[in-house]
Amino acid sequence: MSEMNYDAIRTAWEDETSSEALRNLADLRLSKMVAYLSKIRLELASTNADDILQSDLLTQEALNIEFMLKDLLDYRRSKILKAALSNRRPTGDMTLAEEEFYKDTQRALDSHAEFVKESLSGFNLQSKPRDKKRDPTKKKSTDSLDEDDADIDYIMVRFLRPIKEPFMGLDERTHGPFEKEDVAKIPAANVRIWLRDGTATRIVPEDGVVLDE
Repeated sequence: MSEMNYDAIRTAWEDETSSEALRNLADLRLSKMVAYLSKIRLELASTNADDILQSDLLTQEALNIEFMLKDLLDYRRSKILKAALSNRRPTGDMTLAEEEFYKDTQRALDSHAEFVKESLSGFNLQSKPRDKKRDPTKKKSTDSLDEDDADIDYIMVRFLRPIKEPFMGLDERTHGPFEKEDVAKIPAANVRIWLRDGTATRIVPEDGVVLDE
C-alpha cells in the first residue's frame, strides 16, 4: 500500500468540495485514508500523558481528518443523489458502497415513478398481487438460480493478486481460483474486502455495456 498522509487527505477533500462533479474515489484509496486516521488515533493513545504538546497536535490532526472525511463523503452522497434524481449516472468513479447506494436510490425512484403512473391511471393498488416468497427450506433448482441472481449485485473486477482457493459466492456458485490479471464478474459482497486491500480493482463498464458471465 502506498503511503497516505494528511496533505493527501486534505487535497482529496478540497478537490471534492470545490467541484460540482463527482471526483474519482476507489475503495482502496478510501481505505488508506481511514487507515491513516486509525494510525493517528493509535499514536495519540500511546502518547505519554506528560507530552501535552504532542497530544494536542495529534488530537487536532485526528479531529481535522475526521471532519474532512465526513465532509468529503457527505458531499459525494449529495452529488450521487442529485445524479439519481436527474436520472443520470454520476461522472466520477464510486466506491462499492456508493455504487450500491446509487443503485438502491435509482430503484426507489423508479418504483415511486411507477407508483405515480399507476395512481394516475386509476389502477387499484390494493388488488396488485404480491410477490411470492421462496421457501428457504427448499433447495434451489437450476432455473431458480438465474431468477434469484437478478437480486444480486455483480461487479466486474481485475485481480491484482492471485486467489489460490475457490470460494462459494453469495449466489451459491463456486468462483475461482484466479490468477493475477484475471477478470471476473463476482457478487459485490464477496469482493468488498479485496477492493479495500488492493487484491482486486473494479472495472466499471461504459454506459450500455452489459457485463458478461
